[in-house]
Amino acid sequence: MKNSLNLPISLSKSILISLLVLSPIQVLAGSGARIVYQREAQGINSAGIELKVWRGYGLTINFIPTGETIKQVWIGDPTRISFTSNGSLCQKTDNSSSNDSTSNCGQANATVIFLRQIKPISFPNMTNSIDGSTQITVITSGSDGQKQYQFKLIPATGQPSYTSLVIKPDVLRPLPIIRTKPQIVPRVRENKMPVTTTAPPQERVAAVTPVKTTNSIISPGTPQARNDANALVYGLANAGRNGQIKPGDATWNKVQDAIKLLRLGKSRELAISHSGISEEIFNQLIEWGQK
Repeated sequence: MKNSLNLPISLSKSILISLLVLSPIQVLAGSGARIVYQREAQGINSAGIELKVWRGYGLTINFIPTGETIKQVWIGDPTRISFTSNGSLCQKTDNSSSNDSTSNCGQANATVIFLRQIKPISFPNMTNSIDGSTQITVITSGSDGQKQYQFKLIPATGQPSYTSLVIKPDVLRPLPIIRTKPQIVPRVRENKMPVTTTAPPQERVAAVTPVKTTNSIISPGTPQARNDANALVYGLANAGRNGQIKPGDATWNKVQDAIKLLRLGKSRELAISHSGISEEIFNQLIEWGQK
């Protein structure tokens, strides 16, 4: 049996299935990652972070750059959003004599959480939010102890603007541009003394010699050389204005990491290797930033 395109029904079904499978993957490839830093994600000195979880796409929360492992996760209203992880989480103990609810954490090794919308579930004796939003709490463990992260989750529909939240260490947060002060040059003021006809020749020469004063002025037209970090900032800004590097993409984030490393006193070589940026791009941005 054939359809209007003279294709066998079995072949038409195969094409249709392929389109249904490939389309979401192509959409995911075009969506980006959102990047925040530890203090911001913990709600320190900020109002907290709102995250949208798009229907059919989901959202990952990635702690890999921080070096932390996820110990426990709680969702205030689990009736519309569920989560899984890429490893084990701490299990609460059933031993009533123990006050340590996280004592069984020897196998906790998760570093990424995956959130997704589900069809609403009615749990007995559990309340749910009116608009579907809720809060997720994540407890992590790292070299500097435990941390608590909290995010507000909002169910969303349509095309996602991001499908991943990447949390980076505060040490990699770029610092503001440090503007160099204008160069101060001494101003030479000539005080010509009246010459008398009776003065010896050598005294007359000394009398008309310019006298330097201690007054100073700012010369606004003096070009200032930028250090590597600031040059990289200006070069990145130029590349962003020209559309050569888009804010938020992988290269943009690598440049931001390189700027932070340079301001920590690292060499160009270490900044390139640790940030993962191409040496060619790094040098080109430095060159643009020095102009």
